[in-house]
Amino acid sequence: DFNLSNEKGGHASDENSERGNWSNKTDYLLSMVGYAVGLGNVWRFPYLTYQNGGGAFLIPYTLMLALAGLPLFFMECSLGQFASLGPVSIWRVLPLFQGVGITMVVISTFVTIYYNVIIAYALYYLFASFQKVLPWSDCFSWADEFCSKTRIVSDCNATLDGETFHANYSFITSKNLTCINGTINYKPVQFPSEQYW
Repeated sequence: DFNLSNEKGGHASDENSERGNWSNKTDYLLSMVGYAVGLGNVWRFPYLTYQNGGGAFLIPYTLMLALAGLPLFFMECSLGQFASLGPVSIWRVLPLFQGVGITMVVISTFVTIYYNVIIAYALYYLFASFQKVLPWSDCFSWADEFCSKTRIVSDCNATLDGETFHANYSFITSKNLTCINGTINYKPVQFPSEQYW
């Protein structure tokens, strides 16, 4: 019979001989920080804060963190420490909720897949940016006929508040105007960076 604690230099009286224990509190604390803090904290959270009201978003966020997030996190860690079981096995305690453990594993699998894709994109573009001329700086051989660095406007006059003037494409679209006495030479284009992506 294989005994992990004896094999790793542990004590024979270790109540957790199969799975082992944390060597000290610092190991446990660092593991919990690594579990709780990830890419989402660095990349996604600032964006979500900005999209949902900036500083005002932090009020309901902090409230829900205190009332729901931290208690659930504490419960999950406590159950794991107490029972020394994984997310599927722990729910033998309450068979009605065995689906919760299975769902946790499925969600972790999806998160692992999309985080790996995000990291792969970051690494790909990091190494692609080491070239002297960035591959997405212009429409090179990889581009199709819709690739363009500019949206062309020519001979376009627009009317705004009873006044006629010459305008560029971005101004006309931002004000929802139409051209008079002229045409917009515009085709649906993609900028090189967008098409390279």
